[in-house]
Amino acid sequence: MTKMGVEAHKSHPAARALEQALQMKNGGLTPDEVCVAACLYDAPLRLSDPGALVDLPWFSHQADKPLYPASVVKLFFLNALAAFREEGRLAYHDEDERAAREMMAISSNEATVYLVGRLTGADDGAPLEGEALAQWCAAREQVQQWYDSQNRSEFAGIRVLHGTYQDSPYGRAKQIRTGNNGNLLTALSAATLMHDIARGARPQADWMMKLMEREFQRGQSNLDPDGDQVTGFLTDGIPAEYKVWSKAGHTSWTRHDLVYAERPDGKSFILCVMSEGEWPAADKSFLPAFARLFCDYAFTEHNTLK
Repeated sequence: MTKMGVEAHKSHPAARALEQALQMKNGGLTPDEVCVAACLYDAPLRLSDPGALVDLPWFSHQADKPLYPASVVKLFFLNALAAFREEGRLAYHDEDERAAREMMAISSNEATVYLVGRLTGADDGAPLEGEALAQWCAAREQVQQWYDSQNRSEFAGIRVLHGTYQDSPYGRAKQIRTGNNGNLLTALSAATLMHDIARGARPQADWMMKLMEREFQRGQSNLDPDGDQVTGFLTDGIPAEYKVWSKAGHTSWTRHDLVYAERPDGKSFILCVMSEGEWPAADKSFLPAFARLFCDYAFTEHNTLK
């Protein structure tokens, strides 16, 4: 596995972009508050299969540090939905399709909570006690157990247990998070899943890619802030001529984005940037600046560190 750190590989486009974007924040954001995973490709990843991300030259800055993923976790539920249907664990239903579209397009929390219930059979509801709560919690862990069963080192340390909420879970959904038992992802796990989907190594990969297309939101000025996955995120800083597929997320304490992008000449990249803290969560300039710098450095010198 090729694992690169900022200090050891300062010439990498992601390292240079990170260093300069942090300098622009004048100390408001520190390296410890940011996690990055990135990989560059000489051809469209959608049209080739170079193998697993960790077997390629890729860049890491704290990429294995687990963080609360906000809405980036929705891609993991989408992937589980595709796989469960492919495996015959869950029958197709039009309502699942509608929920999946809304979950990815406008990051609907309601759609996510619905799909978590569909995937696990453990719907949100009133508080439970004793054996009833234990059985419900065991059912709710099915998606997590499915990811664990893949035995991928890239998914080490992740937790995919619950839906996303506007303010807070209630009832039994709150009970399962007692003891800080909330969702966790790493930049590496998110970049790995995007890499696998883009290269067609996951069931219904084309369907998932279509749901992540971000063109319908780019260049728009009247987007609902709750569903806007462009303004203040990586896609905001990626040149307009690039095609972009993405899943962003933020809370009062986090701001993340995960993108796959292609240039007109076919060169492409995956970039996941996760930031944690009250200041980076509120800031809408760091991720776009990082993306602009990354694109400038990556494709003027296209350094894949082979």
